[in-house]
Amino acid sequence: MTITADIRTDRLRHRTAGRVLLAGGVATGVGCLVGPLLAESTGLLVLTGAFEYRWPSFLVAVALFGAAGRLLARGALRRRVLAVCAVAAVATLWFRAVLFPMLSAGWEETGRTAAPDGVDRYVVVEEGSAMIDPLWRVSVVDGSGLTALRWTVGTFNGDAADGVLGNVAWSGPDTLVLTTGEGKVTTVRLDPTTGKPERELSVP
Repeated sequence: MTITADIRTDRLRHRTAGRVLLAGGVATGVGCLVGPLLAESTGLLVLTGAFEYRWPSFLVAVALFGAAGRLLARGALRRRVLAVCAVAAVATLWFRAVLFPMLSAGWEETGRTAAPDGVDRYVVVEEGSAMIDPLWRVSVVDGSGLTALRWTVGTFNGDAADGVLGNVAWSGPDTLVLTTGEGKVTTVRLDPTTGKPERELSVP
């Protein structure tokens, strides 16, 4: 009786844990799909950082589905679920190691300047590359903590001379002045409340 009861208790625990893992996998999968769109529409910095790339959340979802399948499925079905998850995980890791470095700009922050007049806002300059072409991305972060907002002001492609970013400076707490390597000056105004730019530049 005691052995049978222990077996039933273990099975119940496995099913419960499996359902929790399955729910986590579904939630992570949904986040992988809608997270980038939500981050873009809301501008929330926490979402932008979490969903700038989809592959980490996809890998977590695959791992959770595999663990759930191991606990909930039986026999041939469990082997199939584990096989599919293993292939998906290997493919994701291969993408990260081989294709991702070629497709990703590899952004690295190279400058950060606070807005004048004590406004809780700063501009961030990042540098990356597209194969051999240098890239720059300029963003504004407004606020701090969980409610901080991040907006892209513009991207610059150094493939052409007029696409080289020369300088980024504040001209007041709600105005940025961007200068290219050829001396072209562009002024971008920001929303005083949210810091969202009136337009997003793409140069050239």
